Amino acid sequence: MPRSAARTWSAARTLDDLGELTAQWLEGGLATLAGGAYRGGPDEETAPLVPALAALNRAGCVTIQSQPGLDGPAFDGCRWQQRAAVMCLTDTAGLQRLTRTAHGAGLLLAVHRADRRGPVRDILVTTWGGDEHTSFGGRLRKSHVRLEYRGCHRDAVRAAEDAHQVTLVDPQWGRNSLLWPRLTRQLDSLTP
Repeated sequence: MPRSAARTWSAARTLDDLGELTAQWLEGGLATLAGGAYRGGPDEETAPLVPALAALNRAGCVTIQSQPGLDGPAFDGCRWQQRAAVMCLTDTAGLQRLTRTAHGAGLLLAVHRADRRGPVRDILVTTWGGDEHTSFGGRLRKSHVRLEYRGCHRDAVRAAEDAHQVTLVDPQWGRNSLLWPRLTRQLDSLTP
């Protein structure tokens, strides 16, 4: 990890700090995520989601995983399907906002804490040739959170360990017109 990025991440103390730095990485202002992961910015498929994801990070929800809805051929010609999905860390107020958004929009929801699993274990979000490929929403144990945020100040790591782990998934394959607009509207309502 470049020294300047390492210094920036080590200065983070709160979940809000982690969210701001994640937003900066999404927008190209930081070379890497915490721990040196994902050099060079987000995947190409994430580019249209950057404004919504950056705003979500600045609204108290630190994104860990996200993907757009897709439905089409994979590199091998097999059908590739994705559900629009996002997983983030947030405080209790953020959990309440995201839960209301999920219930109001009919989104699939998984919620965990690092020290206890919620009722929904994983949500399938990607299939490849009709076979299950990727799931979001599994519980991250404290050891995983510490690894994800290695190099950050212990206060920021502790905040991430103590956060609610919230995953929202569009139930329809290939669609991008539900999850992202709902999150954007929710974020707009928070702006004074």
